[in-house]
Amino acid sequence: MWKPDPNKLTSPKYLSIAWVLEQDIQAGRLVEGDRLPPQRELAYQLGVTLGTITRAYAEAERKKLVRGETGRGTFIAKTAKVHAPLMLMPNTQGIQSYDLARNLGLAHLNPDLGQMLRELSEGPHVNSFNEYGPSEGTPRHREIGAQFLNEFYGAPANASQTLVTCGAQHGIQLAMLAMFNRGDAIAVDEMIYPPILSLLPALGLQIVPIAAERDEHGQLGAMSAEALAQACTKQDIRGIFLIPNAQNPTTHTLSNTERQKLAGVIEKYNLTVVEDDPYTPFISHKQKSFLELLPENTVLIGSPSKAMSAGLRTGYIHVPNPVKTAFANAIGESTWMAAPLNVEIVSRWITGGELHETLQRKRDVLRQRYRFMQKMFPQNVLQGGEEKLFTWLHLPRQQSAELVAQAALLRGVEVLPHRNFQAMQRTDVNALRVSLSTIRHQGQFEEAIFLLKASIEHLEGIQTPRPMLG
Repeated sequence: MWKPDPNKLTSPKYLSIAWVLEQDIQAGRLVEGDRLPPQRELAYQLGVTLGTITRAYAEAERKKLVRGETGRGTFIAKTAKVHAPLMLMPNTQGIQSYDLARNLGLAHLNPDLGQMLRELSEGPHVNSFNEYGPSEGTPRHREIGAQFLNEFYGAPANASQTLVTCGAQHGIQLAMLAMFNRGDAIAVDEMIYPPILSLLPALGLQIVPIAAERDEHGQLGAMSAEALAQACTKQDIRGIFLIPNAQNPTTHTLSNTERQKLAGVIEKYNLTVVEDDPYTPFISHKQKSFLELLPENTVLIGSPSKAMSAGLRTGYIHVPNPVKTAFANAIGESTWMAAPLNVEIVSRWITGGELHETLQRKRDVLRQRYRFMQKMFPQNVLQGGEEKLFTWLHLPRQQSAELVAQAALLRGVEVLPHRNFQAMQRTDVNALRVSLSTIRHQGQFEEAIFLLKASIEHLEGIQTPRPMLG
């Protein structure tokens, strides 16, 4: 019978129990058809009220994690019904809703695909993009990929070690497959990009959350180098997954000093760095890449998807030379190759200047939206910046981020609470990730933020005047 560790439950306990249940389903420890303990029995074992378990099971059923059968009990539902938090769902009911949950990179500002397709169709080599090619990408596409990593990441990339992928997500999967073996332990931030929490267990890799440093306001900063070193003495950690620029979800960008401290620990324990950098093109002032600090230990993953081409699913991965063949094999075995037509379009946008122009358009919008957030929320609760695609909004300790998210949903606003990013069993974090980069129109974005703030204030019992929306 399933039972969470009572010492690791946090308040409100019913949400904590539902969260542990969801994590165990995602990790494969619970599968479809498994029977959960009777509510009264689990309440006794955990030392909580029957009402707490009833609410926990109801929350799990609301999220379609479990199903109740009269007279038989509660069972794990089909895993196909468990939607990943970032998955886009069709709006079949036509109800107005605002998406502050997903991070889609202001896709409506991307370059004109129709114009590029017309240009390509008139060229003499268009049919060559409809053929098989090398799994790692053509020499020309790899050269442009290395140019992209050099120019927009400040990374010392070369074409011979740059391979073309189907986006950054594909690059992460390749890195985990090519660099690690089942059972290996991977260090991650205590708050981390949600797919990591399901991908690593699915590949048989262990997740080792490492605590972050805090500032005077309690905001999350860099992964603690001291905590990483301590973890390495206790476990055989083989790798580390980092988002050094605009970390998802906290938005923190590692300073060069913080990078040097982490690099010292990584080098001492000979860890492999998987450096995932989807947001770096937006950041004007570049810090040192781990590829520069630890070239033999680093796999750098870059992608123009958020910057200009989400639908074309093109990315680049720079790998240590000795494992290049392993990565090429992994690409071939997973998808054979990135679609040459898609890569050609992205390549022309990189070399033709469209990427620069698109980034500037998007930076202008992000600046406007972040400044609006600063007007709506106190500075000490807002973590982010004018070149970042989302903010990390801290909530009062007496509130539940999950309940705020539910209250916002009733107002037609989707937002993600911290538990979707939580790698640690217990945390003192109480926050929401708020996307600045999905809603198309500024007026609708401001309306969504007003509704989110109203949801927070409703739970606090506060009402403020409605602002004029731009």
